[in-house]
Amino acid sequence: MPQLAPLRSVLEEARELLAAADNDFTWSSWQDSDDALNEIDTLLAELRSGVAPSILTLHVLFAPTGPIQEVSLSSGWGDAFIALAERFDAAMASEQLDDSENQQPEPREACTCFAAPATGLFTVKELGLDSRLAEVSVLICQECGQHWLRYLYEVEAFTGSGRWYLGAITPEQFATLAVERAKAVLEGLGWYYYGGSYFQGHNGRTSGTVMLSP
Repeated sequence: MPQLAPLRSVLEEARELLAAADNDFTWSSWQDSDDALNEIDTLLAELRSGVAPSILTLHVLFAPTGPIQEVSLSSGWGDAFIALAERFDAAMASEQLDDSENQQPEPREACTCFAAPATGLFTVKELGLDSRLAEVSVLICQECGQHWLRYLYEVEAFTGSGRWYLGAITPEQFATLAVERAKAVLEGLGWYYYGGSYFQGHNGRTSGTVMLSP
């Protein structure tokens, strides 16, 4: 496994280089700066939560003729990329995580995502529809890296039946989450958020059974 702290540092430096205003993305797989930064930000959010991102994705990003090198060659910072790639290789070569990086993070209830759950969240994984036709996805907080399981349900034949549920989950739950288990995972949490037209626009915290009847 890679060392998460050095890997995070490498990605943060890569983000700074990719954010330069005069970068040329013509020969990369990214359309523009926003496209590149969105991908890097997703990886950084996973790292900050203590989860190692996809190894394949990381190797593709830093590979020779990969997207970062293509931007670097077109934009005049090829030497900086070579130094960065060497640091990336060193981080990826480690067999063990630092003890401080191997701890399951506790929910960060001081973060605004716990007070206003729609704030600063973006989707990192779409699991699709379960057998109840509920839409399941996982979001992550850009500020603290907390994973949130989102469960959306609506019966089109019934007005005001739309509802959403949002629960904070651990990296381990995220790693093993299956679409058909999402409802049970939510119901097993100490609490989760609810909202939507079914609740007449109100939202709050609850626990136990996820309400799906029209």
